[in-house]
Amino acid sequence: MNLTRKKIVFSITLILLAIVMAMALSVNGTAEQVFLLNFASSEKNDNLTNRQVYLGGQPIGVEIKPNGLLIEGVLPVVTADGVKTPLKEFDIKKGDLLKNINGIQVSSEEDIANILDNAKDGNIELCVMRNGNPFICNTKAVKDSISGNYKLGLSVSDATDGIGTLTFVDMKDGRFGALGHPISELHGKDGTNKVSGFICDANVFSVYKGEKNQAGELVGNLVKDVKLGVIDTNETQGIFGEYTGDTSGLKKINIASHKNVKPGKAQIVSSAFTGKPTYYDIEIIKACRQEKDKPKGILYRVTDERLIKLCGGIVQGMSGSPIIQKGKLVGAVTHVFLADSTKGYGTYIDWMIDK
Repeated sequence: MNLTRKKIVFSITLILLAIVMAMALSVNGTAEQVFLLNFASSEKNDNLTNRQVYLGGQPIGVEIKPNGLLIEGVLPVVTADGVKTPLKEFDIKKGDLLKNINGIQVSSEEDIANILDNAKDGNIELCVMRNGNPFICNTKAVKDSISGNYKLGLSVSDATDGIGTLTFVDMKDGRFGALGHPISELHGKDGTNKVSGFICDANVFSVYKGEKNQAGELVGNLVKDVKLGVIDTNETQGIFGEYTGDTSGLKKINIASHKNVKPGKAQIVSSAFTGKPTYYDIEIIKACRQEKDKPKGILYRVTDERLIKLCGGIVQGMSGSPIIQKGKLVGAVTHVFLADSTKGYGTYIDWMIDK
């Protein structure tokens, strides 16, 4: 009786052990996959946190060109037969992108003039893009009675420029990030983020202070002889490209993931008013949880009386000013509230790095 019981117990023990081992093998296989995923994610965050960049904060001049010509408007043309508007019947709007005429790419007003001169009063086909979608306009050029040249009555520009702020230069590959938001006049016009242009030094000689319902502005000019970099990308989180300026005078700083950003004390960096990187106190009111590329991640308020006295808080031209918390670069200034120029939004550095 006791021997039989021992055999039964031993058999049950073996069966249970086999079941446990099988379960363990199954669980270990699942756990390994989950662990690898978590490890990869954790490793990325660690690399981001431990990476260093050169800190920006200085105003920069920006000149950027689209892959085509920006349309400013449709105009009438004075001809020998009266005033005519060849493109009046088409839904062409300011901000549309003129890609080509008669299949020939255009990048200047001279290109348009040469094509029209060769076509004379023949048929003209324009390829225009809006938000990445092309549409065709077929028309005829008319002869301007004053200049004698053939025209379409189209006002265009081949570039846009202004003043912004450099956010960082990546020590890993020498690429820079600036503005923290796209140059909206060009963003996505031809369905890509690729552009051409440059950043250069800028002189800021005055400032319009921000007031209720009116954004302030840095007033200055572009020093185009002092090139600092080549722009190749214009996307949702700013402009990016190869930095060609001198980095020897720039401070090195660690960057931190958005997961480390908390409500509380922080600073923004700007050299617009002092000529050197100056830290101004802000309070991060809200740090939104974001797991993918989105704008307006950081809601902040300027608390530094020096900056409020200088410009009312945040003004146009300060887009891209680095946001620092606990000694690390965590984001960049992107927006200001029209109702209160001491408040605004910033984007996380996560979405600007490696662009």
